[in-house]
Amino acid sequence: MIQFNDVSKVYNGSVKAVDNVSFNVEDGEFVILVGPSGCGKTTLLRMVNQLEEITEGEIILNNQSVKELNKIEMRRKIGYVIQSNGLFPNMTIEKNVMIVPDLLGWDRKKRQDRFNHLMELIGLHPDEFRKRYPHELSGGQQQRIGVARALAADPPVMLMDEPFGALDPIIRNRLQEEFLQIQKEVKKTILFVSHDIDEAVKMGDKIALLRDGEIMQYNRPEEILNHPKNEFVSKFVGQDRVLKSTSLYSVKDLDNEVGLSPYDKSAHIKAVQEDTSLRIILSMLLNQEADQLVIEDGNGNRKGSLTLEHVEKFLQAKVGENADGVALQHE
Repeated sequence: MIQFNDVSKVYNGSVKAVDNVSFNVEDGEFVILVGPSGCGKTTLLRMVNQLEEITEGEIILNNQSVKELNKIEMRRKIGYVIQSNGLFPNMTIEKNVMIVPDLLGWDRKKRQDRFNHLMELIGLHPDEFRKRYPHELSGGQQQRIGVARALAADPPVMLMDEPFGALDPIIRNRLQEEFLQIQKEVKKTILFVSHDIDEAVKMGDKIALLRDGEIMQYNRPEEILNHPKNEFVSKFVGQDRVLKSTSLYSVKDLDNEVGLSPYDKSAHIKAVQEDTSLRIILSMLLNQEADQLVIEDGNGNRKGSLTLEHVEKFLQAKVGENADGVALQHE
């Protein structure tokens, strides 16, 4: 667990980058720090591993104040990923990934086994990339290597500072999906900085939205989207916050809430899995990819069909008075 207790950071005696911040990140939780440029999110992240000193308050890491921990030893136990990936250009990929295990004195076989496992985890063949250098890799591949290096010594906590921010949208989306799959397996406690509310909604278990060094709202993505705490939060998440919220729910959620309808066997139908995101469903319906979308469970059994009316009814039930007259009908 990471606990922030009345944490502040002051520069030059008067400039408050972080102002009396308090919140907890539970074990295995993925928390996104999001907000406009200069809101203090990166400063807050860097105070966890003592790259920035705390002016006031305390950060408790696994029941110990970070101020009491040896900086070097602590950093070797925390995974750290930055936007530029920070790979050493004169080192091979294997040496880059294994730098912390090497410093910790792991034997050769243990390092090699760990490298092979991590490379398979991030979707890159270990033997193909082992002896290559960072400049020989694409931006997306380099970013994956940065994530593997952060995971190398199996740290319980990971700090990630806009790790996908410099990538093009297609690669960024793919890496987001891949990292979410990795997190399901490794279950790390993650503090992740982003400026993108869509990324935060997609990836975070919780979101801390900051402005001028203060937390405006800290809650689950659906609560922030559906029940913004104040005008700043409402404006930051955008007027399309109801549509953004569709990425948080699956067809199975819709079925449990409002149910499905029988399907017309004579119509042009398209089968989709019940774990499909409602955002994808909405896109398919608006693009009129079929007369009906027929829903299948994991065994291929057809459970029923849905239309735009089902999605509208579901969103009304979820966001209530904040739906602002959800209207999804295709013109």
